[in-house]
Amino acid sequence: MISLDVTDKPEILRYLGYRGGCLTENDEKKLREAVDITNKTIKVSFSWRLFDIEQTKEGIALTDTFTVLKGESLKKHLKGYSRAVLFCITIGKEFDIALEKAMIKDSALGVFINSCGITAVEKAADWLQKEIECELSMTTGQRFSPGYGDLPLESQRELLSLLNSEKKAGVRLNSNLLMDPVKSVSAIAGVK
Repeated sequence: MISLDVTDKPEILRYLGYRGGCLTENDEKKLREAVDITNKTIKVSFSWRLFDIEQTKEGIALTDTFTVLKGESLKKHLKGYSRAVLFCITIGKEFDIALEKAMIKDSALGVFINSCGITAVEKAADWLQKEIECELSMTTGQRFSPGYGDLPLESQRELLSLLNSEKKAGVRLNSNLLMDPVKSVSAIAGVK
């Protein structure tokens, strides 16, 4: 489905906060090891649904549900759209376990693995949007996630419930509204 390769190096380094310059030989080794560990542990799962949407005073209403995703930023983001896709995707719990072990044994390697995980889940989300576009024979706009702009992080609860994400993708929320597995993305994107 997805894996990391040499073309992902700039993105991984961006998440690491690199500002140019050369990596040390040791950092290059850790990066290669982190990519290898990430690729061995990626287990992508996802859930998505298409909804008709309406702009309301409070936000974006998902028709045929009682859900209104509140906020002006999402309204602006979805202006001109009458349909949207909600989705959730994860690279899985096995990655989280590998990351946790690395952080205990070699925290520097753990930091590289974490950056690889961010890159991998974003790559997976891009892949899923393309798959959805193929299935629907439509295009999707940029994704917008709970916590962006003024879309409350609390809306994550409704979004994941509508997607039945725990059963279909293995993604659930903890009491702090953070997704488990950690390297997961939930989002809404307009569809045309």
